[in-house]
Amino acid sequence: SDYGLRAVETICSHGFADWIWGIHEFTSTPPLEAVLDEPEAYLPSGLPDCDLLLSLGLPQELQALLPAIARSVGARAVVVAICDTSWLPPGLREQIRDELEDAGIACAFPKPLCSLEEVGDPTIDEFARHFGRPRLVVSVRGGVIRRIDVLRGSPCGSTWYIAEKLVGLPVEPREKLWEELAKAHHAYPCLGSMAIDPEIGDAILHKGQYIIREALEEALKKAGF
Repeated sequence: SDYGLRAVETICSHGFADWIWGIHEFTSTPPLEAVLDEPEAYLPSGLPDCDLLLSLGLPQELQALLPAIARSVGARAVVVAICDTSWLPPGLREQIRDELEDAGIACAFPKPLCSLEEVGDPTIDEFARHFGRPRLVVSVRGGVIRRIDVLRGSPCGSTWYIAEKLVGLPVEPREKLWEELAKAHHAYPCLGSMAIDPEIGDAILHKGQYIIREALEEALKKAGF
């Protein structure tokens, strides 16, 4: 999917191409009952061993394969992006979490993926130090944003795009700055779902926007603005 490819491109273009050992794109989706009954029958063949498994935009039927895939490649950890509720409903998520934890495999289910932070597991944390909830450093001169350094960015790449669009804008009035941020976030575009997610009580796309806004607000405060 576009979603998965964008994350792969972001990881590669920010200097971590050597982290990627294999990419598998599913071409068909078996029924959920069949996957739950006999996951081994649907395992992709030829996947290399790896430390971390990233699930990027799979439908729920294929998410159900994750514990079996993780075991087959010897993964120590699994991170499942949830940028659309339909990818992984809460009930199935807890079932997958239990299965992974029983197998001694660490897991995280960030909703959206740009909310990922360190969780105290070395494998997930190595990834989350560089990709996940945005962390920024902002330079302001004369009330104008002169530079934004991205210390950690969203795996979809939107943080770097938005940062570029905000350079040259005045920090006040804040409302105007937030409008420009929202425009850039939509233009990238964010692939978060517009449907209301029952767990967060809002659209996942909006949550993604609040996350980058909080990161910028935090960076501006540190810069004294």
